[in-house]
Amino acid sequence: MSSKQKRSKAELIKKSSQGLRGNIAQELEEPTEIFSKDSVQILKFHGMYQCDDRDLRRERQKAGKGKAHQFMVRIKNPGGGRLSPEQWLAVDEISERHGDGTIRITTRQGLQFYGIGKDNLRAVIQLLDSHKLTTFGACGDGTRNVMACPASAVRAGSAFNGQEWADKIADRLAYKTTAYYDIWLDGEKITQSEEPLYGDSYLPRKFKIAIADPHDNCVEILTNDIGLLPAMRDDQLEGFHVMVGGGMGATHRKAETFPRLAEPLTFVEPSRLLDTIIAILTTQRDLGNRANRRQARMKYLVEELGIEGFRQEVEVRLGGHLPNTRPFPINHGEFHHGWHAQRETGHYYFGLFVENGRIADLPERQLRTGLREAVKRFRPNILLTPNQDLILSDVPADKIHLLYALLEEYGVLGDAGTSRLRSNSMACPALPTCGLAIAEAERYLPKLITELEQTGYGNEEIQIRMSGCPNSCSRPPVAELGLIGKSVNAYAVFVGGSLSGARLAELLLESVRSEELPSLVARLIDISRSERRDGESFGDTTHRLGPERIREMLKAMDSVQDEAIPSTVETAQLR
Repeated sequence: MSSKQKRSKAELIKKSSQGLRGNIAQELEEPTEIFSKDSVQILKFHGMYQCDDRDLRRERQKAGKGKAHQFMVRIKNPGGGRLSPEQWLAVDEISERHGDGTIRITTRQGLQFYGIGKDNLRAVIQLLDSHKLTTFGACGDGTRNVMACPASAVRAGSAFNGQEWADKIADRLAYKTTAYYDIWLDGEKITQSEEPLYGDSYLPRKFKIAIADPHDNCVEILTNDIGLLPAMRDDQLEGFHVMVGGGMGATHRKAETFPRLAEPLTFVEPSRLLDTIIAILTTQRDLGNRANRRQARMKYLVEELGIEGFRQEVEVRLGGHLPNTRPFPINHGEFHHGWHAQRETGHYYFGLFVENGRIADLPERQLRTGLREAVKRFRPNILLTPNQDLILSDVPADKIHLLYALLEEYGVLGDAGTSRLRSNSMACPALPTCGLAIAEAERYLPKLITELEQTGYGNEEIQIRMSGCPNSCSRPPVAELGLIGKSVNAYAVFVGGSLSGARLAELLLESVRSEELPSLVARLIDISRSERRDGESFGDTTHRLGPERIREMLKAMDSVQDEAIPSTVETAQLR
């Protein structure tokens, strides 16, 4: 139990932070580009990461200069939207005026800016606040952005609105300290520091919650600390299936760390959902590991106690018995691309593929400018998806052709369309700005896809996900084909995940060089084609065959050097 453990340095910093204040206000006024190490930890709760451009490290070191420091700033956006036209234009303005000219959609339906200087942080926060947007709680050891299927809020025929529930949960679990307002918004110096829910040390680690649509698990609920699946009867919300203990992160060669899928805990009526969530969260608050951050996620607590032991602890805090679980299906997630009818009669929404979530202007595709002009002219609302894509909603039927023409004018839709292989892919930011990245992801995956397209594999319906490190922000541990950075330009290769995010992939190869990946992936597709049974996906086929059989087939095809194929598999990566 955490109360008997020696607490980590991060725990001591949180506890002494005076409600997430620390020395941020004082250091903000100092003529330096960076904050102290302690302040950097507290800044995460405010939605900011201190980082540097790693591409420039060597050059600057040779010139006798320090790192090219900057900040990543993340907007908290429960449920993925809806962002108003005015809010989107404010986001675009910040990117242009204070950032690196790009906007990035995260895998948890938030937005990130890069290249923000320390002296511009307050201006960014104040502009966001003036449009009712916040970064508070977007990072740090608390409840992260609550996810929900964005289409559930707008899709014609949908009887469930995940956006409403994401907002309810986010509001109930929001921090109570006034530190954010005192530091960034020149608020009244109320100095409210007490946190009746979180306490003075907040949670042991980040805490993730996701709400699926009854028929669309695009949020992949089993990868979260709490996954919620609504149950409907005659278009009325009957209750929620509640799953606990999911999480994707691990550490290479550390057997005590592993990705894990959430397990069913209970089924609760809508009126009991918030109390149940709080009881789960406070169980993690009280019992989660505060000595070893590698063991601090709730998935390890559920693993240690077992689902029955964890249920008993939740019941103690809930003050009553949890209802039994019920059978439920886990459906595939949708990408929401293309035009769809909306709930509002005569209105439509358009799902736009954004490769790896990066909204930028390139010579061939003026994505950021095209979106800005579309928002100015047609005033759509914006929703963000868990696959890093974007939805333009509330478009009148008679404006569809005009909006489409504008998007084509700026090359937003791409010259020749987007291949299935590319539109199903996803990567984390990785290098050059993520301090944890071991290998490339966002900058390399498009090149890998291009090589596969050029050799005739573009129409394959395969889910490829790449992460620059085993923290796995792009969720490769549940992908049909997962590529996780192992060392510089080398990746661990996983196969056999499912399109529903309900099955963990298995380790196929411990380390494959990036230049070998196009050939390897092509061979894996060939194997899937030849071995596939009716109705099977790539993930189903590779799962049925298993890593050992696939390795034998790869050897026979002579596509990978024998020494690149391990004789044993790290069990830490198969949990």
